Amino acid sequence: MYSVNYHRAASVADAVKLLETGDAKLLSGGMTLIPAMKTRLAAPSDLVDLSHIEELKGIEVSGSTITIRAGTTHYDVARDERLKTACPALAHMASLIGDPAVRYKGTIGGSIANNDPAADHPAALLALDATIVT
Repeated sequence: MYSVNYHRAASVADAVKLLETGDAKLLSGGMTLIPAMKTRLAAPSDLVDLSHIEELKGIEVSGSTITIRAGTTHYDVARDERLKTACPALAHMASLIGDPAVRYKGTIGGSIANNDPAADHPAALLALDATIVT
């Protein structure tokens, strides 16, 4: 890899401000970005780590509305009992993503942001007619 400036954002507002720095990229699980950086397919000047911002994590189920925040790991999607009841297919799909390391570190937000047409979450959310709020 190469030299990069690492920033640990304390809040969403902090992350937004840090994104104004150079060619910054957001990092949470890093399952796609870090390998891309190692092979020099990505070369951001700065990394803004979102993984410690609690407001970006969690799952809420309220009636027919399911909210999954961007920093929620695939593992948390797979094991959430409310989600298993409300949308068992999504929870089951998350339990099969990658290997355990990817499930424990990778996030639903990263999966969507990576925009890989073969990724599991974007395809599942499309099939479920989900709305993604940015």
